[in-house]
Parts: sequence; C-alpha cells; structure tokens
Amino acid sequence: MHAWMASLFGDDTAKNQGRVTLNPLKHLDVVGTLLIFIAGIGWAKPVPVNSFYFSTRRLQSIIVSLVGPLSNFVLAFIGFTVWYFMPMSTSLEAFLNIFVILNVVLGAFNLLPLPPLDGYRIVSSLLPAKIQRKLIPLEVYGSLLFLIVVLTPIGEYTIVPYIRTSLDVVMSVFSAVFG
Repeated sequence: MHAWMASLFGDDTAKNQGRVTLNPLKHLDVVGTLLIFIAGIGWAKPVPVNSFYFSTRRLQSIIVSLVGPLSNFVLAFIGFTVWYFMPMSTSLEAFLNIFVILNVVLGAFNLLPLPPLDGYRIVSSLLPAKIQRKLIPLEVYGSLLFLIVVLTPIGEYTIVPYIRTSLDVVMSVFSAVFG
C-alpha cells in the first residue's frame, strides 16, 4: 500500500523496484523472515519512498505512512464481516480469527511512534523541519530500541498493554457496527 500510494503521489521509486505488487516474495527481508521463525517477530523489506517527488511533501508523507496500518484495519474489518455473516466451519473460523487479530495487531503496532515504524513517520512528518533534521541521526538507534523493547520484559509493560487495548477497542468498534 505504501508503494502504491507513493506512486499515486508521483514517487515511482518503489514501483521501479517492482514493489507495487501483492506478491509477498517481492517484500520478504531475509533476516526479518528468519526472525519470525526464531523469535516470533519479523519484518518485511522497507518500502523506499522519496518524498521529494510529492507536491505537498508533509501531507502526502503522512498519507503514505497511514495507508499501511489503515489497510491492516480494513482487512481486519473484512475478515470480521465474513466471520459475522458466513456459516463457519471450524477451520474457517480459526483462520478468520487469526486473520482479524493479526491485522489489528499489525495495524496498531505499526502506529507506534518508533523508527522505523509508520507511526514514527507520521509523527516526524508533523514536526518542524529543523527538528526532523535533528532526529535523522537518531533513527539508526530506533531498530535497536525497538528490538530491546520487543524482546525483553520491557515490552510486557509498554507494547503489550498498548496492543491489548488496541485489540479490545478495535474489536468493540467492529462488534458495534453489527450491533
């Protein structure tokens, strides 16, 4: 979604690398994929975005960052809708349960304001350019901070409550839609 939206705004960087595709193989990061199996957490290749191609850099950067988590919430809603209206087999219900939860968790997680996540890109795009420039050298430490928080007990007191609350809120909203 990031690559597609950036392309709509005039940045073909990701498109030129073949990243405007639903083919998951184009998005796999070797280390991120291996860590899914080793540590239970991983990542895809970052989508290259060059905001200098955008006509309204700040606004379009925020939109490009938002479409990823938003697409996760839309997919979760679609999965919830199918679960709500379709007669279920046990395996389909289990799949949809995992699908909905995973997409809500990914959407909420990616909104965290830590580099390299989308939430950081959104927050940093809202800051004055002078502060943005001062943050750039610190971004390299974001991945390390992120791994420390996620892979140590610190995450139990920070990220886990946030994710649980996000999941509860989103599921409550989905349930309220169908009353």
